[in-house]
Amino acid sequence: MNRIGDIVVSFLIGVAVGSVIGILYAPTSGEETRKMIKEKTTETLEEANKQIQKLSQELKHLKEEGEKFINDLKEKFSKKTTETKTE
Repeated sequence: MNRIGDIVVSFLIGVAVGSVIGILYAPTSGEETRKMIKEKTTETLEEANKQIQKLSQELKHLKEEGEKFINDLKEKFSKKTTETKTE
C-alpha cells in the first residue's frame, strides 16, 4: 500500500507544481495570479483529501480481510489440534 500512497502523493505534487508554473507564466495581474494560485491550491488539497479518504477505506478493508483470515487460520489450527489430541 505504501507504493500506491507514494504514487498518489507524487501525482498530486506534480499537479500542484504544474498548476503553479502555468499560473505564474500566464499573462495576468498579480491579484488574479494570487487568486488562481489560491483556487488551484484549494482544488489540489481537496483532491488530496479525497485520495487520502479512499486509501484509508482501502486500508480499513484490507485490515478487516487480514483479521478475518487470521481468525480463520486460528480456528482451523485449533480444530486440528483438538482432533490430533483426541486421536
